[in-house]
Amino acid sequence: MQEFPSVSVVIPSWNQGRFIDRTLLSILKQDYPGPIEIIVSDGGSTDETVDVLKKYGDRLIWWSAKDEGFVDAVTKGVVRATGEILAIQSSDDYYLPGAFRKMAAAFQQYPEASFISGGEYAINLQGNIISSSAPTGAITPRTILFQTVPPQHATFVKRRFFEETGGMRREVDMCADIDQWYRVAHLAAGHYIPDMLAVYQLHPDQRTATSDKWFPNLVKMVELCEQEPRYGQLFHLTDEERRNLYTYWEINWTGKRDMSAARPIAFRKLSGLLGYSARTRRMILGASINPLVKKLMPQSLLKTLKPVPAAAAQAPAVDLDWWKTA
Repeated sequence: MQEFPSVSVVIPSWNQGRFIDRTLLSILKQDYPGPIEIIVSDGGSTDETVDVLKKYGDRLIWWSAKDEGFVDAVTKGVVRATGEILAIQSSDDYYLPGAFRKMAAAFQQYPEASFISGGEYAINLQGNIISSSAPTGAITPRTILFQTVPPQHATFVKRRFFEETGGMRREVDMCADIDQWYRVAHLAAGHYIPDMLAVYQLHPDQRTATSDKWFPNLVKMVELCEQEPRYGQLFHLTDEERRNLYTYWEINWTGKRDMSAARPIAFRKLSGLLGYSARTRRMILGASINPLVKKLMPQSLLKTLKPVPAAAAQAPAVDLDWWKTA
């Protein structure tokens, strides 16, 4: 691979006009010597999205027409992509300065990697950092299931691997990006780099917070891969791993949507608590016992036990509003 490979960024879009200008500028202002192709696959937005896209003229490839959702939008965009490297960026998330150079350097350092994923900051609507993550090491099917999921907005994949899998699958629409990295990782491991590459915009309407399809879609992702020989013969869960993983997922994703619905699930698992892995035990206890303890303990004591956030540790090394600069 050449030092600065061509990059195609596909942006599936739907009524995120208040954010998409930031997304586009974070690509157009990258200090990257290689070719960058921006493809916006908009599903017929009715807000200001189209007006934003029009002002960029021929600097973008874009259209706005009704589609069948996230996977359909991405698929249509990938068909138009010509870059050696492919990125799928959400229309409400954005890149940090130097992200593309760091991606290219990583592919030089790890030439056998199928994809590169970096660190991320998560921000609220006020622009405050809520969390950050910067995992390191190889990305395999096992690490995706049991450690860290590569963030879509900070991931770059060699297009040939993306196409070899057949692209994103509608059967697992809710977790189609996770499923994509999961299948690619079967073919060749990816690699995390410690550099912060992107910013993830949190807001209350996201699918993460509102959908009840996460758990069944994740289970289907694993089962479909194990049923397909080219994936299943490379990686397969044991019965014990499956029991731990599915229990963890069911409580975790139900709790993200509604903790009161997750609590009964966790309570039912308490009798067999010692038979689970440490990670799954923590999830069961966190959703069942901890809420009861909090109810019984005086609020004054809870406040004294609550850790004070380390603001300095959360401070980014770069200006998150860098895309505004001339």
